[in-house]
Amino acid sequence: MSTENELFSAVDALLEQVARDDLPVPAERRRLREAAGLSQAQIAAALEARREAVGNWETGKTEPRPPKRAAYARLLEGLAQRFPAPASDAPAVAPTPPVVPEAFTGPASVSAPAAEAPTAPAAAVRPVPAAKPAASSRRPGAKKAAPANTPAGGADPRFENGPLVVVDADTNGTVVAYCTGGLILDVPAKSLPSLVDWTLREAKLGQPKLSGPGRPADPLLV
Repeated sequence: MSTENELFSAVDALLEQVARDDLPVPAERRRLREAAGLSQAQIAAALEARREAVGNWETGKTEPRPPKRAAYARLLEGLAQRFPAPASDAPAVAPTPPVVPEAFTGPASVSAPAAEAPTAPAAAVRPVPAAKPAASSRRPGAKKAAPANTPAGGADPRFENGPLVVVDADTNGTVVAYCTGGLILDVPAKSLPSLVDWTLREAKLGQPKLSGPGRPADPLLV
């Protein structure tokens, strides 16, 4: 009669066999073999089975029987530890949330008006051809440019002789002032104070202020 230890050993062996008899699906069996680079003939030789039997195990036509089943399960378990299923299989399920595009269908309708918004700026750009009046404004500017060749003070009688003059005196003591545009003025002043007085009172030199607050520019003597 068997002892208690012998009975326990038999039960442990049975439990171990049952645990290892749990085989993966046929497609996984083939994947593990190919991942390890083994042929059906090699597995058949190790399990003392026929190559055709191994092929049937991988297609699911037949299942291995004890004691080959436990050995085959042990082999596949070891291969699964070395060659686990590719992680790409799990992400392959992740793309299944096409529900997300459905959630965006609502905002998509909002984006459509957003697409129409650029058309409004495009219409706003069309009025830019209104720059044509600017071209017409150049024509009157050109008319003003002609008098501008004459003393710049043409617009203001206070500075009709321009903003500056070049003062010169000959050996006879005659003093003249050369203005812009070729105009020559006789300078009656014979001293520096009188020259300053003539410049401020009679020479009509200087330049009106451009715009805004300020005062006209002082005449420039060279």
